Amino acid sequence: MWVKAYAEPDYVLWWDQKETATWGWYLSATGEDATRLVTRLRTRYDFSFPWVLYYVLYDFGDIIMMSNCMKGIKARAEARWARAHLDSNAPQIQAA
Repeated sequence: MWVKAYAEPDYVLWWDQKETATWGWYLSATGEDATRLVTRLRTRYDFSFPWVLYYVLYDFGDIIMMSNCMKGIKARAEARWARAHLDSNAPQIQAA
């Protein structure tokens, strides 16, 4: 996949050069300290044999992969947020 469009920090759109698939990632603010990440994958399917079998397995695997991917992104984002807020709220020790 190659980057087709990009606007930091809002979105990135990937595509294959055959124009059969796109994969978009979009960030939207949902509050002062909250952001939602939305990802969409669109694929033009070839329903001929054996491709139809490949796409059935591909879609099933994609559900598992994206679930794990999103959980990992969430864990890293929350850990980064916690570190930033813990560091800024920590008492400052003055050297004597």
